[in-house]
Amino acid sequence: MEEPLDMDELFDDILHAGTVQEIRRSRMYNQMIGVARAAERVSHLVMTIVEQNEGRMQLDENGQLIIVGNLGIYRVDLGSFMSKFANPFDYNSFDVVEVHPKSGLVEEPKTACVQVQPQKNMPAYDLFAGYILGLLNDEVTWLQESLSPLRRTLFQIYGLARSPLSPSMEQHFADSVNGSFNFNNDSFMFSGTNGWKWRLHFGQPLAKGFELEYQKPRQTWWNLLFEDHELESTGHYTISGFFETVEHLSQCPRLLKDVNDWATDPILLRKVASDYPPVAKLLAGRLTDDDYDPSNIYTFYDEPLEEKHQAIVQKLDELVLQRAHA
Repeated sequence: MEEPLDMDELFDDILHAGTVQEIRRSRMYNQMIGVARAAERVSHLVMTIVEQNEGRMQLDENGQLIIVGNLGIYRVDLGSFMSKFANPFDYNSFDVVEVHPKSGLVEEPKTACVQVQPQKNMPAYDLFAGYILGLLNDEVTWLQESLSPLRRTLFQIYGLARSPLSPSMEQHFADSVNGSFNFNNDSFMFSGTNGWKWRLHFGQPLAKGFELEYQKPRQTWWNLLFEDHELESTGHYTISGFFETVEHLSQCPRLLKDVNDWATDPILLRKVASDYPPVAKLLAGRLTDDDYDPSNIYTFYDEPLEEKHQAIVQKLDELVLQRAHA
């Protein structure tokens, strides 16, 4: 809200500078000039960043900016950026950036829509400076929640085999879920809740998804949950990708005590419950309700389970009830 005018100051301004409207137009002009000068100052900052990193930031023959990050190589279309800066009313998001493997530029690169969170009154070129610095330092920024499009694209390029992604990913999961990779047997082990551990195998040439195993407290052996989680589950979004699966299972089995088929994969829930009495006893109450029917379980996309999945759920329901009443 605009501050109230000081009348004495205003009258003094009128006597020495002009009418009220002249004063207000002058203020408006000074604001516009201030914005323009801020953009000019930040333009120098952008140029300084590019000049000081000439070995990793270069312009190609088409005027596009090539940025060599630690994880990949990025090609930024400067023309689309400039047009947005020239017309603020069209300035709502960034265009996609080309993402190439670290080994070099390829003819058919992947693309990602990389976003930078703007701050109030941030000049456009300041936002651009943050954008190119984020790509330059991708080993840090790619794990940020807002950069999930870049993360997915880098995963499409490298997968889970040892790659430029591995060092920062190992550190990230070691800190967040006590996780560790074993690239000799293509597996990843991490902690869940209640003393559980999870192990994910990703080096399976004939499988679409991961092999998933779990280990309960005081067990020295591993229990198989899925041989191929994509084929054997209902495709719930919480286990749709590597990051999603690790984040979800790191909160299990505690999360499964909510016994909500919308919060997790219904098949995963019942497989765990059939071997874990605390979840089995809670789930049994629902399974014995008069209105319970597996055909009424809906996927996250608001569609009923496929018949093959309904049959699997029915068989697992029997195992859950046996465990609950054992």
